[in-house]
Amino acid sequence: MENPKTRLQFISAAKNLFVRKGYDETTMIDIAQEAGLSRRTLYAYFESKVEVFQAVINSEVEKVLVQLSAIAKQNLPPQQKIVEFVFGYFRLVKETVDRNGTLRSGFFRNIWGLEHFRKGFDLKQKQMLQDIITEGKTSGIFDVVSVRRTAEIMHNCMRGFEAPYIRGKLWQGNTREEIRFEARRLIYGALGYNNTDSNKQ
Repeated sequence: MENPKTRLQFISAAKNLFVRKGYDETTMIDIAQEAGLSRRTLYAYFESKVEVFQAVINSEVEKVLVQLSAIAKQNLPPQQKIVEFVFGYFRLVKETVDRNGTLRSGFFRNIWGLEHFRKGFDLKQKQMLQDIITEGKTSGIFDVVSVRRTAEIMHNCMRGFEAPYIRGKLWQGNTREEIRFEARRLIYGALGYNNTDSNKQ
């Protein structure tokens, strides 16, 4: 029977190695030694380095989901909550990628780029978007035909902005206020929210 503490010990050791040495240069032997346990014990928990990497990613993704969920549950008007959710998402993803040091490029390429790595994350993120949009539609603030379809479109748009945002290439030369103003206009347009003073929302 697996011991959760031992599993976490391997995940923590693997993450430290991936950050220091990079994924390609890290071996299963390295992970076992870093954790202070035997390679045999490691293989009792993980069949391959890819599986260990997935566990590392899952632990990072779960942190993002917990914080996103907290944003989605805030007691805010839907039009404010959706903006905080979108900007919170980009901030959290960038913090997660930056926190991984030399693992950064591999983390981005494998997690925020490949479907099989982020499928569960995307489903939960879209559900949170749907919940916020439903709240706005029910209260008469958002004018959308299909909540599910609108959430899907917004989710895909957010994905398209991920890479340039993380790399600092999005809206270069603009102030934070200008970026938020334009982003609000895009978000509110997608939601059919007629805000006459979006700069103050």
